[in-house]
Amino acid sequence: MPETKDSGARKNLSMYHNVKKGDILLIPRLPDWGSVAIVEATEDWDDKEKGYKFEIDNEKKDYGHIFPAKYIGCFNRHGKDVSGNIQSTLKARNRFWNISRLSEDVEKIMKNLEGNKESTSVVENIKNIVSEQVKSHFDLKECCDKIVDEYNQKFTASQWEEVIKNILEKTYPGYEIERIGGSKEEKHGTDILVTISGLSNLEKYNIAMQVKNYNDVISDNNIDNIIKQINKAEKYVWENNGKLIDKILVITSAKKEENPKLIKKCKEKNIKVIFSEELKKLILRSIIESIDLKEIFDEMLQE
Repeated sequence: MPETKDSGARKNLSMYHNVKKGDILLIPRLPDWGSVAIVEATEDWDDKEKGYKFEIDNEKKDYGHIFPAKYIGCFNRHGKDVSGNIQSTLKARNRFWNISRLSEDVEKIMKNLEGNKESTSVVENIKNIVSEQVKSHFDLKECCDKIVDEYNQKFTASQWEEVIKNILEKTYPGYEIERIGGSKEEKHGTDILVTISGLSNLEKYNIAMQVKNYNDVISDNNIDNIIKQINKAEKYVWENNGKLIDKILVITSAKKEENPKLIKKCKEKNIKVIFSEELKKLILRSIIESIDLKEIFDEMLQE
């Protein structure tokens, strides 16, 4: 059904009023799905004579949006010069939005346009199309939320220590990860010890981790006990003679925004805190590292 003049033009009012001559604009999915076009406004778009026009296209017999702009080039939205901030903002579903805060990121892309302007290979296009479709049909956050919900239903507080040890081993295969809670925990206050070898391989650097399966807001009394417990790692003489370089508290369920007091007190004692949302990202990363996608796809194809 042809677009009416009122309904079509109204959607572009923000562009009409805000784009000025010389502004740089990014246009996702142009000239192809995985690309982003860069254009420069050649006139103020609200200029009555030379600006934005909304009129009947002689060939299509439908209203067309005509923007006074000069094509500069295009880039692969997953290219090496494209920052995470640019990739993230390109996911927005708005018709028009301001990314002035990312001007440095855009300038970096424009400096290297010659290398990826019109030369996207068939292989790159295949990768772009598959990547976009997988992202649009697979909700990673929802997937991870469900996994963590099942973990919380299945694992006790002490079993979470083994879960986190498993996550760290898959995510950081070069580190030595030990679950050391038990009879000696009273002395060192540590559930999991992460050891990193130095350049000479003789030096050892230790990270002490305490795991707590708290929900909601953590009480003042529990905060004091947690800090007192993990601080024992500072004075403990480790069997590997390693130097303690970090103390990390992992909260499996409680959320960051609900616990400002815990964050403040831990910061005062140089204790880093990993809350549930950051933990979910680590879990997802470990799953991606270990999952056999070929086996999953083979099963799907047989159905």
